[in-house]
Amino acid sequence: MDDELSGHHVIVVGAARGIGRRCAHALAAAGAVVTVADLDGELAAAAAAEISAVGATARSAVVDIVDPAQCAGLVADAADAGPFPDLLVNCAVLYRESPALEQDPDEWAQVVHVGLDGAFFLSQAFARALTTAGVEGRIVHLSSVSSTHPMHGKAAYGAAKAGLDAMTRALALEWGPHGICVNAVAPSHVATEAIEQLGTSGLLPLDRIAERIPLGRLAQPDEIADAVVFLSSDRARFITGQVLGVDGGYSANGDWAPAPR
Repeated sequence: MDDELSGHHVIVVGAARGIGRRCAHALAAAGAVVTVADLDGELAAAAAAEISAVGATARSAVVDIVDPAQCAGLVADAADAGPFPDLLVNCAVLYRESPALEQDPDEWAQVVHVGLDGAFFLSQAFARALTTAGVEGRIVHLSSVSSTHPMHGKAAYGAAKAGLDAMTRALALEWGPHGICVNAVAPSHVATEAIEQLGTSGLLPLDRIAERIPLGRLAQPDEIADAVVFLSSDRARFITGQVLGVDGGYSANGDWAPAPR
């Protein structure tokens, strides 16, 4: 472990699996106290135990971010556990794919409710606690290249992420005077266990996707986590309102043709 984030307390939401879990580990390795929060309490507890087992400080919490009261409770409980939380990383997502002509209205609403509404409720609860305490802090959201690069079957997911990007900029504007920086990280496809299973099953053409990426491969979860640690650190103290693409050049390739080699 290093001490770049020593003295900081970060709440990582959506940290029970995938990118969120790797972010929790990376932030702990940088010296932060970590609250591992998720809707799945059992997996959140297991992730916190993993972090504690390597000598870092972690606790778990259960939260449903579409409930503003639960978001406020999460922040208050983290403050009681100490030290006062001054970093928030939001990796919570509900991912569903459906052709737009067949999109179920309830499914659309659920994806946007978690990906956008929940992100706002969580950010609001966190910022209210910081401004009341007179503490500066940082918020990092997990966005996606789907916010700017449409993909088949991802209208709801892309809309939620596009809204998240706009919200990130708006909150940075409003909360900058309070010393709160708000940014987002936008990966393309990441080689999580879930994505690799989709590739193995033939449901996702990973070879074709890798061909479109100038660096020629999917991102590793740790590469996304590294960007989150940077935006959470003092090295990013004058960066706010930004959506950082961590996509291997995916967004620089204007069509579905393979990147030149």
